[in-house]
Amino acid sequence: MERQQQERAGGAPLVPVVRSDGQRYAGLAELGAVLADVDDLEQLGEAYLALAGRVIDFPMSAVYLFGEGTESPSWYASRNVSNRFMTTYERLGRPIDDELRQALATASPVYNLAGRSLHQWRQTDVYRLVDRMENMLHVLKAPIVVRGAIIGTIDFASDRADTPVTETDLHLMGAMAGVVGGAVTALRTRRRLEERLNVVTLALENSSAAVAYISPDSDEPTVTPSAAALLDGLWEGADILYRILRDTEPSVAESHRSYLVRRRDGTKDVLNCTIRSVPGQPEAEVMELSLESAEPRYLNQRLPSLSTRESDVAGMVAAGLSDREIAEELTLSVYTVRQHMKNIYTKLEIGSRVQLTRVFFGKTARVTPPRR
Repeated sequence: MERQQQERAGGAPLVPVVRSDGQRYAGLAELGAVLADVDDLEQLGEAYLALAGRVIDFPMSAVYLFGEGTESPSWYASRNVSNRFMTTYERLGRPIDDELRQALATASPVYNLAGRSLHQWRQTDVYRLVDRMENMLHVLKAPIVVRGAIIGTIDFASDRADTPVTETDLHLMGAMAGVVGGAVTALRTRRRLEERLNVVTLALENSSAAVAYISPDSDEPTVTPSAAALLDGLWEGADILYRILRDTEPSVAESHRSYLVRRRDGTKDVLNCTIRSVPGQPEAEVMELSLESAEPRYLNQRLPSLSTRESDVAGMVAAGLSDREIAEELTLSVYTVRQHMKNIYTKLEIGSRVQLTRVFFGKTARVTPPRR
């Protein structure tokens, strides 16, 4: 069982600090704000024990969290009680603790002297066997309830016989337990999300998917190994991701874009990208990348309608050559090349070089200019 403990300080006896109800409610609000920012149970225990006294000014306190589906603690933090007491309570006290039993049965805060005198309390088994070790005369317990299930308790005790306990104390105890329950729920939810994220990250790292994630909180995109390899093969490298972002409407849930790109080996290709916004994360984008040359190819039935010269021109367009470069390769005028382009667009029912490239890549991924 994990535990965290602060021993009672030696020297002068602890003197209670008298606080108004307004100050105590302010302390409760501060406790809630601090617990909302903790990163783990250790921090939760430290923060709770440091601030709980501003709400319930008892010298001894503890917080217990039960194991899943049990009423046995899997973790606790305590203040101003000895290791010996904590060990003895778990061994002898918990099974016979009527206050604990009542708190769990009613899901409400309980006070040990609510229905008995101090003399009667001193005759109980739990006091004689355990609580007398710390002279616990006043004991408060409240269950930590989350979605109808009790996941732990918060406990306070005082060795001062004249300690006043009012209904306000019990109300504040219940509110404190709710604050702790909210913090624990947030921690557990965060841990589950981190575990899921780790699984997803591992799956992506070992998959062939080329995926990039861009967050407004990060200066650099996060890319899978496949995406890193794809981007490394481009002259533009990862900078093309920012070009894609500039061209993408942030309010659109999903969009698709294609870019003519130059590879480091000098060839041209088409980069296809599906961009998806991340729900609940403004300006965060997930990009799925692929190169046209790496996608399955098919024979486009419209290409045979082109003449031999038009096929040559189409192939060079798909290779990324400009009109002037095509003219030089085929010993044609730029005007003639553009006329061929118009005929190609008409026959294939397309309207851009990118569309032509995608159609042509259904036939072949690379184009070698014909020899003259």
